[in-house]
Amino acid sequence: MFKVLRAKVAYQPAMVERYCPLAPRDAADLEVVVIDGNDLVGPDPLALVDSYVRVFLLPDKSTNMQTRVCRRTNNPTYRERFLFALEEEEVRVRCLAFYMYASDKFTNTLIGEVTLKLADLDLSAPASALLTLTDTGQRGVGYGEIMFSLSYLPTAERLTVVVVKARSLQFSGDKNSGDPFVKVYVLQNGKKVMKKKTSMKKDTRTPVFNEAMIFSVPAPALHNIQLRVTVAEQSNDGGPAKSVGHVIVGTQATGKALSHWNQMMSALRKPIGMWHPLRK
Repeated sequence: MFKVLRAKVAYQPAMVERYCPLAPRDAADLEVVVIDGNDLVGPDPLALVDSYVRVFLLPDKSTNMQTRVCRRTNNPTYRERFLFALEEEEVRVRCLAFYMYASDKFTNTLIGEVTLKLADLDLSAPASALLTLTDTGQRGVGYGEIMFSLSYLPTAERLTVVVVKARSLQFSGDKNSGDPFVKVYVLQNGKKVMKKKTSMKKDTRTPVFNEAMIFSVPAPALHNIQLRVTVAEQSNDGGPAKSVGHVIVGTQATGKALSHWNQMMSALRKPIGMWHPLRK
């Protein structure tokens, strides 16, 4: 079964003249109702999900709305209505983005996302849409996967990385298990300027860390740093640790790694967690 989200979209004149006589005559509201979701799968496939939805009117990612958290269900009902100010000529070029999150005491994990072009809808009447959410990393691949959250606190200029867990790790020599730990580097102009690491977990392919690392990073520097998150394997013979794989996130990354960084920047103070596939 596919994870799906049901929403309703309508376009209507805004009630602005009584409050603002100088408002443009073509001002209008885009009404978005997030109705419900079905067949959600969270980070733990066997557990019920605490979930919520964030809605963006792209490309302006600073304007977004969020539903309440719907608790302990894989078939949540939200029924929440949001209004976005939108001029008529913008309808052809704007789109809605829906991000579904699973929430727990450690992270807010992106579990599905979908975009909807307004040009594809007939907005002469309210339009209902059943949207299939794309998978954001629920299957093990390659060298394994790691889940971590990112958050930035502007007032303290503090970047926090919470290394949550990893799964399906592929160790050297095709061993069934190993002694993994995680190193997090802050890179600036390709050079390592800060480094922290987790504790080591013994004899496992699915380590759980739940360890926070705090880095002091001035806000202007966020645009030219990257984070390198490396899963390493402790050597049994006392030799140097071996890299299992890594992921790099930041403004110069691509795909999911870039998306993770951008979502942290658009939701300051809130931890945003994602699964990432490891690469060599």
